[in-house]
Amino acid sequence: MSPSHPFRLLSAIGLAAACNNQSLKVVRDPPAVVITEPSTGTTFYEGQAVNFVAQVEVRNPADTDDITAFTHTWVSGNETLCEDEPVAADGSAQCSWVFDSVGEQTVEVTVTDIRLDRAQANTTVVIIDNTAPTIEVLGPPDGEAFALDELVRIDAFVTDVEEDPSNLIVSLSSSIQGDLPVSATPSSTGDYTAGIYLDPGTHLVTVRVEDSYGQTDQDTVQVEVYEHGPPRAEGVVISPEPAYTDDQLQAVVNGWFDMDGAPERYRYQWYKDDGAGAMLEVAGEVSATFPPGKTTRGDLLQVVATPYNEYGDGDTLVSATIEILNTAPTAPSIAISPASPEPTTPLLCSITVPGWDADADVVAYEYTWNRNGAPTGITTNAVPTTELVHGDLWECVVVATDGLDDSPSATASVIISDATAPGAPTIDTPVRYRNEADWTLTGSCEPGCTLDFACSDGWTSWSSSLTCDSAGRFSTSQALTRGNTSDCSATCTDGAGNTSGASNTVTTEVCDPFDAFEDATGYGDAGTDPIDAWGVLTDFGTSTIAIEGNVLGGDSSDWYIVSTTDDRSSDLSAGINYYNFAVTMSDGLSDYGFRVYKGTPDATDLECSASYSATGYDQYNDYQADVGDGSHAVPGDVRLCGSGSSTRNDCSDMSNDYYIEVFRTRSTISSCQGYSLTITNGVW
Repeated sequence: MSPSHPFRLLSAIGLAAACNNQSLKVVRDPPAVVITEPSTGTTFYEGQAVNFVAQVEVRNPADTDDITAFTHTWVSGNETLCEDEPVAADGSAQCSWVFDSVGEQTVEVTVTDIRLDRAQANTTVVIIDNTAPTIEVLGPPDGEAFALDELVRIDAFVTDVEEDPSNLIVSLSSSIQGDLPVSATPSSTGDYTAGIYLDPGTHLVTVRVEDSYGQTDQDTVQVEVYEHGPPRAEGVVISPEPAYTDDQLQAVVNGWFDMDGAPERYRYQWYKDDGAGAMLEVAGEVSATFPPGKTTRGDLLQVVATPYNEYGDGDTLVSATIEILNTAPTAPSIAISPASPEPTTPLLCSITVPGWDADADVVAYEYTWNRNGAPTGITTNAVPTTELVHGDLWECVVVATDGLDDSPSATASVIISDATAPGAPTIDTPVRYRNEADWTLTGSCEPGCTLDFACSDGWTSWSSSLTCDSAGRFSTSQALTRGNTSDCSATCTDGAGNTSGASNTVTTEVCDPFDAFEDATGYGDAGTDPIDAWGVLTDFGTSTIAIEGNVLGGDSSDWYIVSTTDDRSSDLSAGINYYNFAVTMSDGLSDYGFRVYKGTPDATDLECSASYSATGYDQYNDYQADVGDGSHAVPGDVRLCGSGSSTRNDCSDMSNDYYIEVFRTRSTISSCQGYSLTITNGVW
């Protein structure tokens, strides 16, 4: 037995002395194991390799077993990390593992000797999230083209939450060439740059970043790699099409393409028919233009364009053949005399500059006269005075013709006007008092004259202008200030500069306060269509309806409806009916009165005496009053009520709909005077 275990030795000797007739039983200690790395609670990232190291000790020195015959097994929960590996000669047992989930992980090592005796130890590690790195390709732009002998520079930016960017590994691959040989690494600030040469073609370059724990990210960029060569173009046409004898022709090439981005360059050859069906090259014409002096009506032309660059000529382009067509004469210049005609002066349309014909054809002229935009049927160059009326717009239209084509039309016009000033315009009388802040002025005026309006509201002045229409009417909107009285008048100036006298002055006032419920459609103007803008008015006495309005223009009255409720159960509990529907007119008493209809707007439901139907009233109350019923006297508080009481009237449910009609008591509307109503229920 080992001298390091004297207790076991003495026990064994004692046993032998007492039992000489029995064999000695040897007790062996199992091996010992201690996890030396990592220490308990060490933190690692998800995906990071964790190296576990344990030290195995043979507990019985008399045991001659080779320690490398011992095995070690590592487990975490139900998962085996390393299984039945031999212990190293120095007594160490190692296991490397990558955890794929976060949280606290308990790892246990079991060492087994050749006699299957076991020793165990455990440790705990904490696995935390490892955020994947990110990469963004900054250049080149997607779709950038590079020549075959041009270095393609890839710029990217990488980041990682856990690691310095310089520790990250960046790799490149191409959809054509596969993995690309680059040795660049990111800087500590995350900047990455690599240069590569690529084969011809369209490459999708994938830039991939990987951190120390296997997390990755990637970004892509597409680049085009080309070989140097001549340019190409899609086609050439001659412009304009159709072409005429006075046109300068232009060869227009479209679809130029050059991988190196060279500027467009072409060689041109122009061909014209010889009259016998053959196309012959025109000597000296090698630019993109062909002069009009070398074409005549009926010529056939064609152009050939060849794109080229420093690497050679592209495919030759041949245009379609065009025919030079007849050129119409140019439009003449014309004038009507006199320039400011009186109705007594005939009109004469004269050619001041003749039309010119590029084909040297004889030019004739055709005349058309329009009056106020409508044809008159006059086709000579003169208009007699019998056709002229003050204010008419006369237009002379002339075209030149060479017998084949007409020129663009030439136009001149005059307005027949005398020296007499127009009559003063008339402004229609507006509504004297209004709710709307927009004022539309209408009226009559001399057709075509310019109306100048002058307006004022006592605080500010403003002006505006418009043209009287051909029917002699005008309409213009003015924005007014609420609460102010505005005046407007106008003058009219005709086309000859004659100005009329001033029109009548019209006045209107925008009422302030105004009636928010006033509606041009008639809403609130009849008992069958009352204004209903409130919820039910309870008898709690907590709500007040305040109404400000007025009755203007063609309206005769404003109608409102207020619905009420009476909480009878509360009345019975209190012994008092608190219901008191009250309407009070606090403003406008000299101009307005109101009527109340209970239940419906019919005249049969008019409240109070019929004598009030003309003047109305300025206050109205509806409540239950105990006036005695013959079995009891009137109580001190007439609101007292009950149910089956011998000394009080029964509490009634006063809930109802009240139609309130507000009307002017004066026969005329002489001001913006409005009215104010206050409506409550349950207020005493």
